[in-house]
Amino acid sequence: MINKNEKTVSYNFKISIIIVSYNCRQYLDECLQSIYKFYPPFQDILDTGQSAEVFVVDNASTDGSPGLVRKKYPGIRLIENSQNLGFSKANNIAICRSSSEYILLLNSDCQIYKDSIGNLVKFMDINKNAGIAGPKIINSDGSVQFSCRRFPSFFDAGMHSILEHIIPGNRFSRRYKLADIDREKPFEVDWVSGSAMILRKKALDDTGFLDEKYFMYVEDIDLCYQMWQGGWKVFYNPYSEILHHVGKSTHGGATAASIRMQKSIFYFFWKNYRKTYRVIFIVVLPFFLGLRILLTFIKNLLK
Repeated sequence: MINKNEKTVSYNFKISIIIVSYNCRQYLDECLQSIYKFYPPFQDILDTGQSAEVFVVDNASTDGSPGLVRKKYPGIRLIENSQNLGFSKANNIAICRSSSEYILLLNSDCQIYKDSIGNLVKFMDINKNAGIAGPKIINSDGSVQFSCRRFPSFFDAGMHSILEHIIPGNRFSRRYKLADIDREKPFEVDWVSGSAMILRKKALDDTGFLDEKYFMYVEDIDLCYQMWQGGWKVFYNPYSEILHHVGKSTHGGATAASIRMQKSIFYFFWKNYRKTYRVIFIVVLPFFLGLRILLTFIKNLLK
């Protein structure tokens, strides 16, 4: 909870940028190039000399990613894991070692622009009740990603799972994705994408870090849910833009990714809804999630 009477905590940096990497050397290189281009060497986040620290957490890549970081980007704090620990645990390792007021979780297949980070930091400085904020995320083709959404309900999640593959743009999916909301101004939202999100360290200390039971997917939804439960707010801030080459930082194919996603969704419902009246709907959830895996498999075969 927000405590206005609490003493001010001293941090060594304004923001820590954390990038988890797994066998995506080319995109990691482009991501780090964008950071070095606009914040060399991690200075002037707000044009006032407030500096940053940058972590790359490598999940046992075999494509030479750690060597690239060591040779080309000596200012990066490189953490090399001996095995693929997943997205949540890898981020938590760096969060524990950071010493900043804010944390920026950034996918390795993202690139920043000149004011991307500065505008996020300014927004958090102004909105003291914000635990998390997400930028406007731009897809590779220039379109705007539906990177902020509602928390999944059993009905909307079920209908979205089925109809998105059959009738794209159906009313259930549009409602879940907030597709009809004006995205040109900041607004409160249930959750924002973990591909690029800024976190207030004080809020993380209050609500807890990323749940490491999520190996990949849905950990961002869960973290935002915990923020709201803890009295912090989550915002979408379109005044900051970040490019995201969707899917380039993940591996294993569409069906494998769908299986992992549905497992994470089930865990989210079980963790957060089992002590509410919604528990009665959990028995039908595997049907909808299994059907979504099947539809993904069929769609992949027809490509």
